[in-house]
Amino acid sequence: MNKIEEFTSILGKLDELNKAKFNSLEFQKINNKLQELLVEISNNKEQLQSDNFFLDNKNVFLGIISKIESLQEKIIPKAEIINSFSKSQI
Repeated sequence: MNKIEEFTSILGKLDELNKAKFNSLEFQKINNKLQELLVEISNNKEQLQSDNFFLDNKNVFLGIISKIESLQEKIIPKAEIINSFSKSQI
């Protein structure tokens, strides 16, 4: 599986999590995988740039950005609610 497929797979898992009952532990696991992949891509960006990776996959990246924005609109409010409950005192 290449990095783009792995990235879109992780985004798909976030989308599935959003549609199911929101689980903050599962969200953290998926988010950690996403962060690890982004660090790996960042560490290899010079090689990727020399291979025209980004130019060759421009439309794929535009789709990924759109998916991220959509998930952000859906998940952040849920995460903020969960976070506010965890900070509240009984």
